[in-house]
Amino acid sequence: MLFNSLIFIYLFLPLSLLVYYLTNERYKNLILLLSSFIFFAWGGVSYSFLLVLSTLINYTAGILLGKTTDKRKRKIILATGIVLNLFPLILFKYTGFFTETLNVLTSVFGIKPLTVAHFILPLGISFYSFKAITYLMSVHRNECPVQKNYIDLALFISIFPQVIAGPIDRYRNLEPQLRSREYSFELMASGIKRFALGLGKKVLIANTLGIAVDEIFHRPPANLGMAVAWLGALAYTLQIYYDFSGYTDMAIGIGRMFGFNFIENFNFPYRSKNVKEFWQRWHMSLSNWLRDYLYLPLAYSTSRKLKEYKYMGIRADYIIYIIATAVTFTVCGFWHGAAWGFIVWGMLHGLFLVFEQLGLRKFLKHRIKLVQHAYLLLFISISWVVFRSANLDYALHYIGIMFGIHASPANWDIFMEFINPGFIAAFAVAVAGSTSLFEQALGLSVRARDLQAKAIRGLSVHFFEISVILMILFIMAVSTLFILAGTNNSFIYFQF
Repeated sequence: MLFNSLIFIYLFLPLSLLVYYLTNERYKNLILLLSSFIFFAWGGVSYSFLLVLSTLINYTAGILLGKTTDKRKRKIILATGIVLNLFPLILFKYTGFFTETLNVLTSVFGIKPLTVAHFILPLGISFYSFKAITYLMSVHRNECPVQKNYIDLALFISIFPQVIAGPIDRYRNLEPQLRSREYSFELMASGIKRFALGLGKKVLIANTLGIAVDEIFHRPPANLGMAVAWLGALAYTLQIYYDFSGYTDMAIGIGRMFGFNFIENFNFPYRSKNVKEFWQRWHMSLSNWLRDYLYLPLAYSTSRKLKEYKYMGIRADYIIYIIATAVTFTVCGFWHGAAWGFIVWGMLHGLFLVFEQLGLRKFLKHRIKLVQHAYLLLFISISWVVFRSANLDYALHYIGIMFGIHASPANWDIFMEFINPGFIAAFAVAVAGSTSLFEQALGLSVRARDLQAKAIRGLSVHFFEISVILMILFIMAVSTLFILAGTNNSFIYFQF
């Protein structure tokens, strides 16, 4: 079931909220858990057992960790739990990739290629597997008590706003909220506003840009001129941001409707001035997960012991940091998909993070902000081409066209095929929304509410609140029309 489907917006969500708020406090978690399983199984129940199995594995591992004080045994239980969480992910997502790669290598020696069954990737497996691991890590590190209530742990892993595409919330953040939550009109209103904002991002902006992006990236690069290639790259840069941040806004909004406060996942990433800052603002739940559970253990487990050593004039602990960065972002790329394009995309980000660590960030810091932003946006746009392309050959050819390599003569007729009022409006709003423009406009409205004159202040407050309500109704109405018109599709990150 999609957040941006009419059956979800006008049937499933209202009914879930109605039953939830009519239910006694004691049974609210159970009702929300049942709603989550219905939501997850809506498109087919065949892989729902994986979600149930994940809960059983992590519940059992958590109980064992709680009963064991021996450090060695606790490490074994933790390692076993992590392996069992990752095994289905590797089986369903990466078996085909590993087999194809192995066949390419063994074909050199004339070995007959292996054949394996084709697995359909279960929805959300990359996200709920990582969420489950955060529970085990939190218990192992004594950050949170063991969850002895099976329903509460199952709800943490499978709560429907997060189960398919995150954000990857930490157990220590949601554990207190699983026990008790506060409900208020303000929180409900905030949730509705956030949901409407996310719906508008997805349906009105991301989907509109996606029509042009899909058409451009389905054409052979040789048929694209520089202008069209850049248009496709920039449009996809905006599309993927509004698609994924739109989903996150909707998830956070739904969470608030049920009394939860989920973590934020985006903080205007295209305002960044370097790649490090970009990852502090983009998909923050994933980048923080990788930092805490992969990068820091790799970097600091050995670096503190190597500060006094040097290799080729470089401190050994710096080399460890570089290796840890490279490994972390290779894993990041691989997490996104079982294809070399995703791996290379992750490696590119890791490479530029290393460059910045070795001095590029210090060099950029002394340049004007325009140069810093231009560097970041140029790199990000090119990296998204690698991410979006069907394969590496296509990506390399496409990037070459962007910089005039083997580019066909400019054909403005092709370019103008994609320039229509809807695209122009979506592109303009997307660019403005990626900057501080709307934030500054909102700040002016808020400052207007703080005027000293009582009459003016009262008028401005009511005008502001009425404007927000009208804007929500407008976004919901127009989005509904777009969905009815068939200009709707699933979220990009559902495939990961």
